[in-house]
Amino acid sequence: MKWNLLTINQKFVLFFLFNCFILFNYISFINCDVYKLGYITGSHRRPGDLEYERPGLTISGALTLAAEEVNKAKLAKLNHSIEFIVAETYGEEISSIRETASLWKQGIFGYIGPQETCIHEGRMAAAFNLPMISYFCTNYETSNKKDFATFARTRPPDTQIAKSVVSLLLAYNWTQVTFLHVDHDLSAIAPIAKTVINTLNIAGIKINAVRTWNEDYYHGYRVNPFDDLVQDTYRDTRIYLILGQFHEHIGLMLSLYNRGLLNNGEYFVIGMDIEQYDTSDPEKYMKGILHSEQEPWVGEAYRSYFAVFPSPTIGFDEFSVKVNKFLELPPFEHPNPLKPFNKAKQIRAEAAYLYDAVHLYADALVNCLESSRDPRNGSEIINAIKGRSYQSAMGFLIHIDENGDAGGNYTILGMKKVNNGKTNHSSHGLFPIGTFITRTNQSDSFGKTSYPDLQLFSRIMWVGGKPPVAEPYCGYRGEKCISYAREITAAIAGFILLILTIVSLVLYRNWRYEQELDSLLWKIDFREIQMHENEASGTTKQTRATHPLIRTSQVSLSSNPDADFRYSTIFTPIGLYKGQLYAIKKIRKKSVDITREMKMELKILRDIRHDNLNAFIGACTEPPNICIITEYCSRGSLKDVLENDDVKLDNMFIASLVFDLIRGMTYLHDSPLRVHGNLCTSNCLIDSRWVVKLSDFGLYAFKKGSNSSNHHHHHSYDGGNNNLNDNNECYDEDMMIPVRRGSTDSRKFIVKYEKLLYKAPELLRAITNFNDILVPGSQKGDIYSFAIILYEIHTRNGPFGEIDCTYFDCLKRLTVPIDITNPFRPSLQPLETSFDCVRECIRECWAENVEVRPDFKTIRTKLRPLRKGMKPNIFDNMMAMMEKYANNLEQLVDERTDQLQEEKKKTEALLLEMLPRPVAEQLKRGNKVEAESYDMVTIYFSDIVGFTTMSAESTPLQVVDFLNDLYTCFDSIIGNYDVYKVETIGDAYMVCSGLPIRNGDIHAGEIASMSLHLLEAIREFKIRHRPDENLMLRIGIHSGPVCAGKN
Repeated sequence: MKWNLLTINQKFVLFFLFNCFILFNYISFINCDVYKLGYITGSHRRPGDLEYERPGLTISGALTLAAEEVNKAKLAKLNHSIEFIVAETYGEEISSIRETASLWKQGIFGYIGPQETCIHEGRMAAAFNLPMISYFCTNYETSNKKDFATFARTRPPDTQIAKSVVSLLLAYNWTQVTFLHVDHDLSAIAPIAKTVINTLNIAGIKINAVRTWNEDYYHGYRVNPFDDLVQDTYRDTRIYLILGQFHEHIGLMLSLYNRGLLNNGEYFVIGMDIEQYDTSDPEKYMKGILHSEQEPWVGEAYRSYFAVFPSPTIGFDEFSVKVNKFLELPPFEHPNPLKPFNKAKQIRAEAAYLYDAVHLYADALVNCLESSRDPRNGSEIINAIKGRSYQSAMGFLIHIDENGDAGGNYTILGMKKVNNGKTNHSSHGLFPIGTFITRTNQSDSFGKTSYPDLQLFSRIMWVGGKPPVAEPYCGYRGEKCISYAREITAAIAGFILLILTIVSLVLYRNWRYEQELDSLLWKIDFREIQMHENEASGTTKQTRATHPLIRTSQVSLSSNPDADFRYSTIFTPIGLYKGQLYAIKKIRKKSVDITREMKMELKILRDIRHDNLNAFIGACTEPPNICIITEYCSRGSLKDVLENDDVKLDNMFIASLVFDLIRGMTYLHDSPLRVHGNLCTSNCLIDSRWVVKLSDFGLYAFKKGSNSSNHHHHHSYDGGNNNLNDNNECYDEDMMIPVRRGSTDSRKFIVKYEKLLYKAPELLRAITNFNDILVPGSQKGDIYSFAIILYEIHTRNGPFGEIDCTYFDCLKRLTVPIDITNPFRPSLQPLETSFDCVRECIRECWAENVEVRPDFKTIRTKLRPLRKGMKPNIFDNMMAMMEKYANNLEQLVDERTDQLQEEKKKTEALLLEMLPRPVAEQLKRGNKVEAESYDMVTIYFSDIVGFTTMSAESTPLQVVDFLNDLYTCFDSIIGNYDVYKVETIGDAYMVCSGLPIRNGDIHAGEIASMSLHLLEAIREFKIRHRPDENLMLRIGIHSGPVCAGKN
């Protein structure tokens, strides 16, 4: 414990001293007067080296010039200054790396440089966490901030030209190009070409083809490689993009010119060069190297050419004078060999980048000092540099992007005439016609890469008067615009043929329609229908024996026990037609005059098919058997169901009936019939699947002048004679039926007036004679009828429920309302326990103002809560419930099966703990375990020395914990050997090897090895309640024959 405490104190003291050291160094950095920087340059040659260009010999003066300026201005305000340690590299990468490390040892604050190489130096600077600002290196790899976190540069990488080219292409919507570039081992173009391709792809510009040439081309001195490249690509492109030296561009222009591709302005070339534009000789860009004059074709060909070059410097002459002056001053003292001739050295453009690097570092240093950040922290300096814009010595504004790279400034060049002043001959040259303005933020608000803005300051004289297109309207090979002369002719002929076809189809359709009308497909010969005969005729037994399927639908007309009338049971006539049962509706007319209107009506009705419409099969027109044949619905009508107390209507039942009715009426209103006109509960039939089917709609012309009953309605039979009374003589106009069950009111109503209560008031007012009620209805009238039916379904007490007036009085109050603002309607009080949507829907549907009544599609939406979670009909709901029960049962069986498997696994695990696996497997298979003799096995037996004494001095729980810990340790050890634990009794532990699975002669070795392992483990074993005591184990081992098995 003392040693641990001392270690903690030592760590604390070391941590305190380390923090003090860091704080001291930080304060010393902040209060430092002079900040030394390392300047890595190449100004000299090694002995014998005659090729190295020595850039530092002409640009180093920019360093001392910039240092003097920042020391007098930016840093003077803070009483600081910068100095430089010059490191010579001789243009060698090894020397550059060595000097980078040496400068770090000298405690510099950052690097200005290096020159020709920068990959390894940049990684070293990142490792030292020192800023490195390069003025010379253009390698694209250093833009990766993951590996070069403290690297920045003032010379733009050559890959920056790609964004300017993309900006030019997008400005003229040139979204498809062919890209050409040089590709050989000594060329620096390859990485730039990859960047151009990636940038074009990101910008969405399609590259039709990429072609290369494998050696530098000098116009007039080598075979033109562009002849083959143009031959291979000109059919599938219009815009060429070439990356290479300017004299290589001449070869491409010549190849295009010789093919005549530049004559009409369809083709255009954009050239890219990474060498800075030379304003002193614009003509050289249009003639080959060592060519004194331009060739005559150049002026015509270069009308279709733009070039993108690094922008020329502005005001560089004055800057060059200053740099030459400081070159001769310490510490460089590079003499000017042209001074005797009053001339100065030609200053390279890198001098401006060197000058910018010093100023950029000074700005970042001031920023860090003013914000109390460590100026030696390379990451802080670089972060202060990123995003900064500055006025370069090149003469234009430059922005540092998020990768620490200076943005390139590029100029677009175009051809102009040049008068040399010596002769009247005019040559041509490439002159700036526009520039690219770099955006401060290189990404837009959506994170997409943005491109420099193209600004033109010269008018472009396009060949053909307009810019070429990237792809012709008809495609490169005219595949998109084939001559349409034949197509136009064919189209006209086709149009005429189409008109003739349409006219023919219309005529054929009308003829076909007339044929269908005349064919009378709906007409049925009554003799083909096998009707059920009454018993009095003596044919009942024969008919039923021949056709056992023929039967009658028996329903109750009234459930009122107090009703005093002779006819208490009604039937619907049915017949067998073509092997199917159909309902027969008798039409009481003397004859039928089949008119065109009637034919059209019957055809429409025959063509209408829907699951919720009772299908019309046909009609018989021969007197006296004039009737209508429809599908037979075995469960009667909705009226029968509502009057049958044995049928219980729950929410599911009601919802199914209501939505069946809504679906049928929705289809009917959208059909050619448009209306039902006779909607009531007796016309809502129910088939064997409890699906509602609407009936008795249409056929107004066919039924006109008849005195028929409703379809599937009640035909009276004589109670004594059972004779069908189709002439309706059984009805009496004064015959009344009770309004409600159990009523003692003697007022009765005419039966045939009852269905008038379902008609809308506006339709009742149009009826002049209640004995002739075949009046066409309306869609709004059907809505009213639906409201009465919906009310009756919920109350099951007739169309108007409990009322104290006769049907005739009800009709009067409906047609001539006492209060227009409160028209006569059934009371909604019985629906207080129903859904709110039902009551609200009923109010809207039977509104006096027909415009207020909704259509059936709206009604379906309003009543949707009725069938929430239900199937469309009763049958499907029952099937869904059965499926649900089946799924629940299946899930329950699976759960019980899983539980059984789990219990089986537990039982088997317990059995394996108690018995050897071979014995357990025999017992699982139901086999008897027979005793077995083993010739040679080895048995291990051990106990604990002093266990009795320890047990007496320990609590029972301590003894149990001790034995559990010990045997857990033993069990983990014996698992590594071919042994079987027989049993443990108290402190005794018995193990054998060689049974129940024989293992030859290795049983003794297994037991011995296990024993040694146990002895080794027992030395490290700690008794939980007696940690200071050492446990001793007594072991006995014996080998010999054994007999084991069933007792």
